Amino acid sequence: MRIARLKIENFRSTKALDMELGETTVLIGPNNAGKTSILDAVRIVLTRRWGQRGTGFTEYDVHLASESDDPKESTGIAIELHSEEQVAGEWPDALQQDLDDIAQTDPTTGKSFITLRASCAWNAAEGAFLPAWIFLNAAREPMIGQSARRMNLERFWQYLPVFYLGALRDADDEFSARSQFWGRLLKAMEIPTALEQRVQRVLDLLNRRLLQADPRLVQIAKTLSGATRVAARDRDGGVELRFVPLKSWDLLSKAEIILRNEPDWPWLPLQHHGQGVQSLSVIFLFQAFVEHLLAELYKADSEPVLALEEPETHLHPQAARTLWAHVNALPGQKIITTHSPYFVQHVPFRDLRLIRRTDNGTEVKWLPPNFLARIPYVPALDQVLANNPGLLEFDLAGQTITVNGKLEDAVYRDLLSCYGTHTDCAVIHGILCDLRDRSLLFIDNDELRALETFARRIRGEIFFATRWMIVEGQAEYLIVHVLARELGYDLDEHGVSLMDAMNNGNPTTFAVLARALGIPWLTVFDGDAAGDGYTQTITNRDFDPAFVAQRCRTHPAGDLEDQLLADGLEAELRGVLQSLGHTDALTIDMPTLEKRLEKNKTAYAAELAKQLRGNTALAKRMPQGFKDAIADLRGLT
Repeated sequence: MRIARLKIENFRSTKALDMELGETTVLIGPNNAGKTSILDAVRIVLTRRWGQRGTGFTEYDVHLASESDDPKESTGIAIELHSEEQVAGEWPDALQQDLDDIAQTDPTTGKSFITLRASCAWNAAEGAFLPAWIFLNAAREPMIGQSARRMNLERFWQYLPVFYLGALRDADDEFSARSQFWGRLLKAMEIPTALEQRVQRVLDLLNRRLLQADPRLVQIAKTLSGATRVAARDRDGGVELRFVPLKSWDLLSKAEIILRNEPDWPWLPLQHHGQGVQSLSVIFLFQAFVEHLLAELYKADSEPVLALEEPETHLHPQAARTLWAHVNALPGQKIITTHSPYFVQHVPFRDLRLIRRTDNGTEVKWLPPNFLARIPYVPALDQVLANNPGLLEFDLAGQTITVNGKLEDAVYRDLLSCYGTHTDCAVIHGILCDLRDRSLLFIDNDELRALETFARRIRGEIFFATRWMIVEGQAEYLIVHVLARELGYDLDEHGVSLMDAMNNGNPTTFAVLARALGIPWLTVFDGDAAGDGYTQTITNRDFDPAFVAQRCRTHPAGDLEDQLLADGLEAELRGVLQSLGHTDALTIDMPTLEKRLEKNKTAYAAELAKQLRGNTALAKRMPQGFKDAIADLRGLT
């Protein structure tokens, strides 16, 4: 069992959010965008014991659009978790029987599902914010009768226990007897009675030997025994100094992790290692707890949910890159936040969720494999569904249509015609129009695999950028980076990711990816057949031609070399070639110069970029397409 979908309304920075969750979901985005709030929302729904006075909510959790809003007048917080089988019959019989009162079956797919909503709103009669946990039916209405019994909630939590590891993972706390994992693991250790008795004898003997080592220790104990004589008055008391644990449990409770990083290095307690090693140890402690104790403390078929903040904390880049494979392999479902582009490099695109704070509150963008909408069933749908197997699915119980890809115009028109005489025709047509528009954002797996191959070097960086500027190659990349700085708009400082698309994939794919993730973008291409081709292929991906004309620029003179020469930089380019060892650079004819520049593209661009640094006059003479694009990046939305 795992969480398939999370919906949040009016919770902290989130006004409305609807997000699918996979086996491992990675939340990325700037600070204070709402990533931690999403983790907290999951925690609150799955445990009533978390939060102030055990309610899980406070008045500060209510989303407020402005400072003057009163949380008591809000409609309240609502958080829904939807758990559903991935394959019909996946859930074990024991789970189905235990949760029979709240589990429902989709008549179309045969999959079982459970939906739980946690809510909190102001109750004037009680004079307090009152929380509530209820299960919902397929129509998302509260379930009643036996389904509303408290025991169902407790059972559900047993099958889906949630655990939280914050960014500041303190090894001292997590490897102590009071920790959520280590302490429970130690207490669960079963020592045979004979061995426990033998350990006790050894401890007692060792303590006596230590006392006998220095006569002063016995005298100190006798002196301290005066406290018992005063307290007990007419009874003899006593004091014994104890240098070793009194009982075997005390011995276990003092257990600690001793490790070394290299074979020839000394063994040291975990607390004496670096913060990176300590942080990783806590993560793997969770794995040990799940493997050895989860089924004993919860249910045999329990699946943990791990809310993990910044697993890359204190790790160097190479370790952060390799960490993804280890975290992904942790048991149960993982919901992770990260600020590391190195960690993100190996995360599959569909597992990423880009979290942003907007004027409407926290929003989420990702690359879904399908798109859903709620519309009523009508018999005319059957033929459209039959004509489009694999593309369209309809859930009768939830009255939901699913599009597995892009909704082409012909199929879209067929769907519209199904509701031409429906009493809610206008509303349903609006829903289908929105569904069609969302499906245009679809990126298929083949295209994503190409990005996985070509764009791994830059993919971590681009997801953390606020804007993208796409150029063709490395030469443009080198020049534009320096040029932007000389024009007073440092790209790194303003969160702009500059991509040399030809070294990392297809420019069209980056434009489509930017649209799907809501990232503002623009391009500068060569004014040749290739550059015109890139612009046309972007237009063909359902972009408005007027929008493409605004965002895609080309050099009017042709390729980069043609444009630089047209801008009067011939002398500088000849000088650059001469500095690169071309002794005849000052005398060769123009056709030869152009060929020489083309063959030494990256080398001359690097040297030209070097000359640009601190040279405002030269910056002003650079191609206008670059300068206009850099100027337009300011405030680009």
